[in-house]
Amino acid sequence: MTARTAFSPDMARCMTEATLQLNITGAARDLGWRAYHTHDSRRSQPGFPDLCLIHGRQDRCLFAELKTEAGRTTKEQRAWAADLLGLTFVEYYLWRPSDWLGGDVTQILAKRPGRPA
Repeated sequence: MTARTAFSPDMARCMTEATLQLNITGAARDLGWRAYHTHDSRRSQPGFPDLCLIHGRQDRCLFAELKTEAGRTTKEQRAWAADLLGLTFVEYYLWRPSDWLGGDVTQILAKRPGRPA
């Protein structure tokens, strides 16, 4: 069993959204995910999630909105989240630095959750 590295709330507060994204996409690729991020969203639909991740062997598609610890979602982001959460075989997450530092993101990416009956 490996021990988790302890992190402080200050570490989470100081992490930028860009650093969070780099950490998550790197880990996702290492675990066999294909990652997509719209680099310039100014001409895209408002509120679309930051990441789309696909894992063929796990038969999974997930969307993730990334925010700093203090970041707030917009009305449009909440609307996309509601629509995506209504789909049966799509996963949606709102991830913050504390989710990354605490290991929750890696755990979700590494293990396929149970499907609804």
